[in-house]
Amino acid sequence: MHDIFGITRRGFPLADAGVLNSVTPHRLIPRALFSLWGHPVYFTNDMLMLIVAATLMMVVFPYMAQRLKRDPVPRGIVNFLEAMLDFLRREIFDPMLGRFSPRFTPYLWTCFFLILFCNLLGMLPLNEIFDIINYYTGWRIPEFWGGATGNVSMTAVLALCTFATVHVSGLLEHIRLARQGANPAHHAPQPPAAAAPSRPRHAWPVALISGVFLYFKGMVPTVPLPWLLGPIFFVLELLSTLVKPLSLCMRLFAVMMSGPLVIAVFVSMMFIAGNALVRGVVGLPVILFGTAFESLHLLEAFLQAFIFTLLSAAYIAEALIREH
Repeated sequence: MHDIFGITRRGFPLADAGVLNSVTPHRLIPRALFSLWGHPVYFTNDMLMLIVAATLMMVVFPYMAQRLKRDPVPRGIVNFLEAMLDFLRREIFDPMLGRFSPRFTPYLWTCFFLILFCNLLGMLPLNEIFDIINYYTGWRIPEFWGGATGNVSMTAVLALCTFATVHVSGLLEHIRLARQGANPAHHAPQPPAAAAPSRPRHAWPVALISGVFLYFKGMVPTVPLPWLLGPIFFVLELLSTLVKPLSLCMRLFAVMMSGPLVIAVFVSMMFIAGNALVRGVVGLPVILFGTAFESLHLLEAFLQAFIFTLLSAAYIAEALIREH
């Protein structure tokens, strides 16, 4: 990558810098942490950034809660964060999840801010700053900064967490309703006063089998269908269930990877040019377009965190409430 996308002008502080270094995994510890199915797993900069983002959340939000206890009127960054929390809960989670909203709001909040913090931290040019420091001081600070969401392994783990949350919660809810004798296919969120009276409780083995059967049966549309189309719809719905976490994973990875990749293409255009004059002519629009695209990429950092959280809430609601 350094030969193609690196700035290779001799004597320049960023001579060894690469535009894609922020989304390229780097081993920070030479020894593998452990082996997974025969493949060594190393501690990389992406893992470090995930830890940094999680630590930042554990510092910021408890501080925010303590500050709101002392002063109920939010100010500054606390007001900004509380506005985002309240918007997600009132406009997204409550309408989608209904009475299940308090149960899943903490998880969805965590997804949103973990992805957002990883996106924003990955956009900071600290690797380039460390390269300049190394050049002028002779130090050898390794490139340990980066964007965790630019690594498909990290986005796959987040998607698998949502996948497990969706189906485990959906199965448990259907088993609970089957034990109470209710029909999960028509159990939409209702106020407690309007809820139907509970039926005789079934034994756990019966409820387990019935709940699992009704959960997968709910994948078939309730409208009348020819008998041949029922299995086809079930297979298609089952495939879509497996594709949904893949779409969550690849969408987040592709968008967060696209920013450094497009900047890398812009930068490489300057060094394809033949002489210094042509490089200077090409360099000005490259800088302008690169700055504009990086501003758009900043918007995408918020947008992709919101889309991941929105789709996660929609998938959870679909598993819990079949009328979705």
